[in-house]
Amino acid sequence: MEKTLMRTVRDTYRLWTDYMKSIAMEAGIPESYRLILPFLLWHPGASQKELAQFRGITTASVSQIVKEMELTGYLEKRTDPRDQRYVNLYLTPKGEDCARELHGKLRKADEKITELLTPERERELMERMRELSDIIEKELPKC
Repeated sequence: MEKTLMRTVRDTYRLWTDYMKSIAMEAGIPESYRLILPFLLWHPGASQKELAQFRGITTASVSQIVKEMELTGYLEKRTDPRDQRYVNLYLTPKGEDCARELHGKLRKADEKITELLTPERERELMERMRELSDIIEKELPKC
């Protein structure tokens, strides 16, 4: 039996996610930190609420991860100078180094994949993926 298009997309996504997890594991980065490190690298000073929205998890879960990351030296919390009620999150030098290392390895993997495609095929594939996203977001009925 031949796979459907969306099962193929799912399986490809799963392979890529597993690859990213293995790269993080090799670098000694806990799984719960894997998506937070690059987010804070590109969004220094983000709030826990912004981080929760990005990850799609509760602020309570983010609070626990942030606490662990602070204790292990990956990030620090700073009171927002404009409003003392809010806390902003920043990577420490250790956190920045890990985030940059992870980003560099994943960028190389992405380049390896895309070098196997012509620029035209890559653009075409990306356009098809955008079309699929639009169909899912706008045209599929909500059950």
